[in-house]
Amino acid sequence: MPQINEIELKKQINSGDFARLYFLYGDEKYLIRHYSSLIQKKSIDPAFADFNFHQYDGKEIDFDAVSQASEALPMMSERTLILIKDLPADSLNSDSSEKFLKLISDIPDTTVILISNPSIDVNMKSAKGKKILSEIDKAGCSVLFEHIGLNQLVKLLEKGALSRNCSISQSEARYLLSLIGDDMTVIINELDKICAYKKEGEIRREHIDAVVVKTVQARVFDLAKALTSGNCDLAMDILDTLIAMKEEPINILGALITPYVDMYRAKVYVSGGLRAEDAGKDFNYRNKEFRLTNGARSASRYSITQLRAFLDVLDDADRLLKSTSVNGRLVLEQTITKLFLVSNGEKI
Repeated sequence: MPQINEIELKKQINSGDFARLYFLYGDEKYLIRHYSSLIQKKSIDPAFADFNFHQYDGKEIDFDAVSQASEALPMMSERTLILIKDLPADSLNSDSSEKFLKLISDIPDTTVILISNPSIDVNMKSAKGKKILSEIDKAGCSVLFEHIGLNQLVKLLEKGALSRNCSISQSEARYLLSLIGDDMTVIINELDKICAYKKEGEIRREHIDAVVVKTVQARVFDLAKALTSGNCDLAMDILDTLIAMKEEPINILGALITPYVDMYRAKVYVSGGLRAEDAGKDFNYRNKEFRLTNGARSASRYSITQLRAFLDVLDDADRLLKSTSVNGRLVLEQTITKLFLVSNGEKI
C-alpha cells in the first residue's frame, strides 16, 4: 500500500479497518503522538490490553522478541497491537535491518504493528531510508506528518478556542503564532493557558501578552525588527533579556541570522521580477512562505549591497563565536551595533 495521508489514516481508524503495519514519522510530533494514541485506543479492547498490547523501545529493540509477540494470538479480542516507539529505521545496522524486514514481510492478520516516532527524526529520503520505506509501504502504511501551514494553524486555534468556551480572531491567532512558532505541542499548551486565564469570551492581544512566554526565535525577531526600524536601544534591551534568560549567544545569533537571510532571498527574487514566495520552492520554505513575505516587506527599505553587508556582519560574528573563546555577549553587542550602522547606510 502506498504512503497515505492524514485523512486516509483517520478513515481507517474510524472504520476500524486497520492495516497490519503503520509507520508514523515526520516533523509534527504532536500529530504523531495524537494518532498513535488513537490507533492504540481503537485497535484493541482496553480491558484486555495486558494480554494484547506490547510496547518496545525502538532504540534498544530485540526484533526476535517482537517477532515472537507478533505471532501470539490475541486473547478475547480481534487483534494484538505491537507499539515500537522511536525506531531509527534509516540507520539500522545490517543485522537489524534484515530482521526488521523479515518481521514486517509476514505480519499475521491478527496483529497490528505500529511504529511511532514522536521523539526522533528519521531521514527516509536517504538511499537506506528509501529502501526501508518501500518495504514498509508494501507491508502496510507509512504516514509523513509535516509542519502544517499558517492558515491551517490559524483555523486550529480558532476551533480550539471555541472548544474551550473562548474565541480568537484570525489576526490575533497570527499574532500568537508569531510569538510561539509552529510546533503544535507548544501551540496547544499555550492555547490551554490562555483560555484558562481568559475563562470565556474573545481572546485579545492583551490576554496573549499576559500569559504567553515568547520563544527565543520570536524575541530575536523583535530584535531584528527593532534594528530595521532604527531602534538600536530597544534591540540592546531585548539582547539583555535574552542573556538574562541564559540563552546561549550562538543560539541567539543563529536565530538572528534567519530573518536577514529571509530578507536577502526575498530581495533577490523580487529584484529579478519574481515573487518573494518563489524563493520558497528553491530553499525549502514549505509551510513557512510567510517568512519570505515578511522578509520582502522589511527588505524593501534596503539595497542589495546593504543586505549583503548584513550577512557579512553576521558571518563574521558566527565565525568568532564558533572558532574562538570570546565573550559571547560582547560579540553580539558589537554585531547589533554594526547591523544598526549598515541599516543607516554607513560603511563599516
